[in-house]
Amino acid sequence: MELNESQKLKKKFILQCISKELSTASAAIFLGVKQRTVQQMVLRYKKKGDSSFIHGNTGHPHFSPENIEKKEKIKDIFLNTLVKGKNPYEKISYTFFTQILKDYYNIKASYSWVRKILNDLGYKTPIRHKVKGGKYHPIRKRKEHEGELVQVDGCTHDWFQNNKKTCIHGFIDDATGYPVGLYMTKNECLLGYIEAFRNMAFQRGLPQSLYPDRASVFFVNNNKDKEERHITQFGIMMENLGVDMFPAYSPQAKGRVERFWETIQNRLPQLFVLLGIDTVKEANIFLKEKFPEIYKMWFPVKPSSDESCFVKADIMEVSRILKATYPAKIDGGGIFSLMGYRFFCPEFHNAKVLVNLSEERGLWVTPIDNLKKQVTPKLIETDSSGSMPEVMKDLIERTFLRNAKPKFREVLFDVDDIVYSAIKPVKKNLRV
Repeated sequence: MELNESQKLKKKFILQCISKELSTASAAIFLGVKQRTVQQMVLRYKKKGDSSFIHGNTGHPHFSPENIEKKEKIKDIFLNTLVKGKNPYEKISYTFFTQILKDYYNIKASYSWVRKILNDLGYKTPIRHKVKGGKYHPIRKRKEHEGELVQVDGCTHDWFQNNKKTCIHGFIDDATGYPVGLYMTKNECLLGYIEAFRNMAFQRGLPQSLYPDRASVFFVNNNKDKEERHITQFGIMMENLGVDMFPAYSPQAKGRVERFWETIQNRLPQLFVLLGIDTVKEANIFLKEKFPEIYKMWFPVKPSSDESCFVKADIMEVSRILKATYPAKIDGGGIFSLMGYRFFCPEFHNAKVLVNLSEERGLWVTPIDNLKKQVTPKLIETDSSGSMPEVMKDLIERTFLRNAKPKFREVLFDVDDIVYSAIKPVKKNLRV
């Protein structure tokens, strides 16, 4: 069998070593191997000649009938799998497809073999690894304890591969890199971070500290009145829960969560297709109940310490604190407006109130002078063209329009009835 170019080069150096033109140490440097390896190559060449450079399996089939059958099965899975009319493997990486074969089809195969099978089908991975070079960012050492530091960020992406972007709000533990709280909404918002935090608090507990970026959800970026303290609603919630919070000043500073997003952007969309998940509601159930354990299985990391800094939370107290709050003024007819939407709440007519929202409870009203009173108002007009964020619109429509088709200015009951109802006695025992 004729030698290839690499084998001819090896032969050249071995012949020079045999003729004493070159030392084995120098040949090792040229070939990029150890000196002992060159000495063994010299001995093999003296015994076998050119055949010593050719691997013994070259030219011989190195697969069994079982492997042929496995190969055909892998091809069939890759080409013909359809879930709700979609192939989940259209834009999948070699590594993740290898993992899917093991987890969902009980097929164990090496990464290199799977890559070759897909390449033979004309498929190339869409993932392009970054070119080495550029600015160097040292990796910060992980925290020793789970819950000691939790990195916070949101990632807007085409998670359902339908050309419509949604945002996953994430809390990622620094000691392990595991997701400890995830929640998806149409866009990045306060309500999304509240629900992601709620998932973490209920399942793991309260962390010692949070490490988000300087987004306005977390910090007030205003330097005008340095002596006056500025704090956001989310910041107040964290203070009430006893959770420290300090900002990251660059993406590299919170690199753990940035790498988490990079990883699941290349995996979660395919997993959603494979599992038939194509709505925000289905995604949130999966992200809360199943995905954290799947991620742990993919990337097992043991923290330096077995002791956790997560503190078990009082669920009732956490639910009381975790909500978005907006001021409003109810007029004499029991009507108040919230970003273009109008509500009827005759119990608190001619009063200043706080309008509270959360994914868990919906929308309710409390008077400023008696925060223990809580009433759910009635929605009388919607305004999909107003300034209200899409996430809040969805929440209100789920809460008040479960059995109705929302329109652009839909009146749900007659205004005359509203005015008449304003003279009703204020309801008692309004605790929820």
